[in-house]
Amino acid sequence: MKTRSQTAAANKPALEMDLGVLLKFIKPYDGNRETLNSFLTNCNNAYDLATASQKDILFKYILCQLQGKAETACSIKEFSNWDQLRSFLKTQFSERKHYAHLLMDLQESKQAPNENVSQFALKVGTYLSQLLAEIQLSTSKQKELPGRTAAMEDLALHHFLMGLQPRISNIVRCQAPRSLNEAINLAISEERIQQSIYKRTSSQPEPKNSQPNNGKRFPQNKQVGQQTSGTQSNPNNSSGLFCRYCRNPGHDIKDCRKRQFSNNRSREQTSQGPAGPGPSQQLPRRVNHIQEILEEEEDQGRDEVDETLNE
Repeated sequence: MKTRSQTAAANKPALEMDLGVLLKFIKPYDGNRETLNSFLTNCNNAYDLATASQKDILFKYILCQLQGKAETACSIKEFSNWDQLRSFLKTQFSERKHYAHLLMDLQESKQAPNENVSQFALKVGTYLSQLLAEIQLSTSKQKELPGRTAAMEDLALHHFLMGLQPRISNIVRCQAPRSLNEAINLAISEERIQQSIYKRTSSQPEPKNSQPNNGKRFPQNKQVGQQTSGTQSNPNNSSGLFCRYCRNPGHDIKDCRKRQFSNNRSREQTSQGPAGPGPSQQLPRRVNHIQEILEEEEDQGRDEVDETLNE
């Protein structure tokens, strides 16, 4: 049977939180400026949930969680409560740059040529966390804190989009991201797509026709040339010479043997003439004779098909 005291304790509402749960809020702190804000926030939350009897134990536990530079700085002073320790930590380990300097660093941030999107996003996120920490520590009115925080997040989003490389920034801005995390995910995804396209185009082999000195193209081209014209089998035909006398390619009219033979034959016949005409009379007889020879050779050059057609 329960006593009256046990019944009263059972009916009493559970307003006191377990001390072990409150101690889990507090993580070790080594004096790092970037993690100061999160450490102070966790300690404040634990103090708000603790009762008056638990706050003394909680304060001693916070002192035990200080490490490195923070432990060295706090060991030379004595603190009676959490408010004194919090003020000292803000003074010693808060960001030394002014709010305007942090804002300038964010505005001047640009993605370097040898820097990927993840590295640039980490840099912008660091500037944003420093600004938010400075705002939270310097804002005296808690009602202004949500508005100033949202303004800094929008500003960080804008400078992140403008600081990206143009080939990525244009595509990400067209999708109108609403938060910095969304913009970072879109930029990383677009960067991977462009890298995959670049690797795919660079890994494609060159066409076979563009390879010089293949070794197989020249014999094939030679066979094609032989099929188109039988007179091109002579290697001298590649010079592009064409005789206007015999109408055959491969030599010039000066080197035409048929013309030389005709001229020699004409000289022999003129030298055997009865009267021995003068120089003025030899030229027309020679030219007429060459024309007669050409007519005879053209008649001799006719094939059987031509003779049949003539008949």
